[in-house]
Amino acid sequence: MSRGHARVQDAYELLRDKTVGEGQSARTTLGRPWRLEDALLVKDHVGLIHLMTLLPAGRERFEVPLGKLLRASWVDTQDEEGRRDWLDVVCTDVRLLRTFLSLVGEMIDRSDDSGRPSIDELVGVLESWRAALARERTAMDRNRLVGLFGELTILEKLAAKDPQSALTSWKGRQGAPHDFSRTNALEVKTLMGGGAPIVTIHGETQLDPPSKGDLHLVAFHIVDDADGESLEELTSRIASHGIPYESILSTLGDDAPGADDRRRRFLIGETRLHEVTEDFPGLRASRLAPETLRGVSAINYQLTLDACPGKLDPELLDSVLENL
Repeated sequence: MSRGHARVQDAYELLRDKTVGEGQSARTTLGRPWRLEDALLVKDHVGLIHLMTLLPAGRERFEVPLGKLLRASWVDTQDEEGRRDWLDVVCTDVRLLRTFLSLVGEMIDRSDDSGRPSIDELVGVLESWRAALARERTAMDRNRLVGLFGELTILEKLAAKDPQSALTSWKGRQGAPHDFSRTNALEVKTLMGGGAPIVTIHGETQLDPPSKGDLHLVAFHIVDDADGESLEELTSRIASHGIPYESILSTLGDDAPGADDRRRRFLIGETRLHEVTEDFPGLRASRLAPETLRGVSAINYQLTLDACPGKLDPELLDSVLENL
């Protein structure tokens, strides 16, 4: 029998592309062959993935304090076998889905090895994973804030020249290929920690220049620093140039930082600027045949900037923004 992580991945692949109507769900079994419905993987109508584990007959429901990372609730079903109680655990943060699926795989492995019901092994796994999930969420939140600081740094520079044009050129939050674009485009990346300057490229079109323009990539090395600038102060300066804070919040949508996050202070230690020319490396839709990308989604990969040509003097950033 395949191990838990492989079974969970197969189950997720089965559910991922299923269309689920409002109030409905799609599910597949995870349990052992002689006890298939011991555990289920479920996709709801908004696309969230749930783990449902069966409470053995005669057992009482119990409290499962998971906090904000995972949400747990009890549900009951009625079928020919009578009333059954299930513990429903859902991953509410899609960024943690891979970690959540690994948690489910570990639960299955433990249940296979011990012979105990999945729900009993789940309790033990949740206890050991709670701290790991919290650490991962904290790291993700910092990455999000640092990325936002980089984008707002560019927005502030543009707003100082022309606030209305600056706001309309901020496109990345609308699902556009590049963070800022008019005739030309600019992609904003952030570097953290030491070592080689590595950035994450999202999608197959992010390194393709506009059809009639040029593309530049700017990477800010950002560190936490008590003497740095907070997101709150940065957005206040943007507002002083004529872009209301409400407009920034509207553009950010669900990604808008909370009060505590707005007070975190960052400092830009280094700026790297590249022109993305034809010999710039990376995956690009323009270089790939359409059939190569058929059915492919969520492309993310890391690129070392030291391997990239087209490095420019960071002092030219203002000129790049002027010609955006």
